[in-house]
Amino acid sequence: MAEMQKLHGLDIGYHKAWRAIQHASALIRGSPEENYELLCSYLYMMTSKNPGTYTNIKIDDNNRFLYMFYAYGSSIAGWNHCRPVIAVDATFLKSKYRGVLMISVSKDANNQIFPLAFGIAESENNNSYEWYFSQLRNAIGSRENLIFLSDRHQAIANGIVKVYPESHHGICIYHLEQNLKRRKVKSEVIKLFQSAARVYKRKEFDIYMSDIANVDKKTYDYLMEEPPERWARSCSPRRRYDMLTTSIVELNSLLLEAKELPILRMMDFIQVKLQDWFYERRNKAEGTFYDVSCWVEEELKKRIDLAFTLNVFPVDSWRSRVEEEGITFLVDLNKRTCDCFQFQLDELSCIHAIAVIEKRNIKKSDFCSHWYLKESWLKTYERQIHPVGHTDSWIVPESVKSQIVKPPDFKVPPGRRQKKRHIPATEPSKITFKCGRCRRIGHNRTACIYSPALHPFSRKHREE
Repeated sequence: MAEMQKLHGLDIGYHKAWRAIQHASALIRGSPEENYELLCSYLYMMTSKNPGTYTNIKIDDNNRFLYMFYAYGSSIAGWNHCRPVIAVDATFLKSKYRGVLMISVSKDANNQIFPLAFGIAESENNNSYEWYFSQLRNAIGSRENLIFLSDRHQAIANGIVKVYPESHHGICIYHLEQNLKRRKVKSEVIKLFQSAARVYKRKEFDIYMSDIANVDKKTYDYLMEEPPERWARSCSPRRRYDMLTTSIVELNSLLLEAKELPILRMMDFIQVKLQDWFYERRNKAEGTFYDVSCWVEEELKKRIDLAFTLNVFPVDSWRSRVEEEGITFLVDLNKRTCDCFQFQLDELSCIHAIAVIEKRNIKKSDFCSHWYLKESWLKTYERQIHPVGHTDSWIVPESVKSQIVKPPDFKVPPGRRQKKRHIPATEPSKITFKCGRCRRIGHNRTACIYSPALHPFSRKHREE
């Protein structure tokens, strides 16, 4: 409104300005209603341009939108070369008809987020998640030793139990930690919880949990309400590798802008991001000279520096005894095991294994899992993701064009839509204060104790 007054000398009201913005947005992006009408045609073009892509949409008896699912063929093919761990989460949409965007990701050989599948529903509930997981199973099937990670949302747990009964469901330790902070648990106890969740040996886990019980019995009882098999690495019946959290924060931050767009424009935004990721990561994998990914090579280099301080005593052609600060570890390179359990749980050489490998002058990459090799990295991103193109270029059968989807049966509430999420008190504040007197960061002029000119309510003035 101020710009219209400044540039054109026109005074317009708030509601007129808002309607003008909505009209301009509809001309550029299409109205939300038009986006839903073209949804079936869009999904048809997505599968046409990207072979192997799986899509599905569910509508009610009145042709109103209920759920949608899609997974690019490139992601489905690349998933076979990622570790068998899937993180599932959802984020709220902020467009006219709201809803939630469900996301499934894994980790590639370079330990980067690998987007697997997306879904849209009206909310996170038992029906929506059961449908989502059924479509996920149709798209990617199942794998041996499959494990899902999520927060403690009961609908996710119910969906996994019904659709993937053979898998294991683990809990993200970040969400569990946030729950502890909301309960005002002492920082000392939270540090003990983090250690208990991350250690590799069950004996060490028991020691940390015993310490928690001695300091705060209520928190110990709260943690044990969830079986340790679901959140502690040492107790998990299947390998979690280094994936102890859902790791979708990075993807959510990229989708901040997209969550406000109409449904098709949001899908365009996701497609562009995935296309860039596949192209950049494929080029990076092709350009590396290592046998393993860049991340693995850096991790091994860090461990080599620590391994040089260890004493190695060969036992036979495969086994060696390694001493670290008076503690003895038995390393078996043939079985790829170590008494510290990191070697077998991460399928990546621990410092004790690296000490033995260096002593015997063997190639380190031979003792890394194939999930971390350059070959797997390249195969993960060997296919491309293609855009659907402009609607004028679409060639869609009449049987698909005639499938008109109506928007969800959602009553749009009055008032301005919330765009920024509520920051919980448990999260550290990103606001930095700068003093107007001494120009130092971390306090304001009222709390300043450095300036010679006293503020009447300053801490220094009160002390005097």
